Amino acid sequence: MANNNQVNNVDTIISQETQIKGDVSFSGTMHLLGRVEGSITSETDNDMLVISETGSVNGSIKTGNLDINGTVEGDITVTSKMEVSSKARINGNIYYVNIEMETGSQVNGQLIYQGGEITPLVNKKAEKNE
Repeated sequence: MANNNQVNNVDTIISQETQIKGDVSFSGTMHLLGRVEGSITSETDNDMLVISETGSVNGSIKTGNLDINGTVEGDITVTSKMEVSSKARINGNIYYVNIEMETGSQVNGQLIYQGGEITPLVNKKAEKNE
């Protein structure tokens, strides 16, 4: 799902051969091709984390936007938009506002909506009939 503009406007790249042990904080756009053993946190809700097919995280993630095609072992909190590509493998709960998932992606955990008021579908149908 990541388009070429996301790759061309990257502020930080963690290469496929890199392994980081410890927490990572970033701003802007970070592209993860390697492995992080620790939490990843972005500075603002506008920041973007892209986890490629070779990328993996063993720890929690808190970011504004997330495009994942790799592996995560830990809880994920996304305050804006999350795109889960077909090869993504997630073991942990996902706290989201806006999520898009492709066929083939795997999530072993709960999807927990963090947005505002939700009108149940039953009430929407009743309002239309009035």
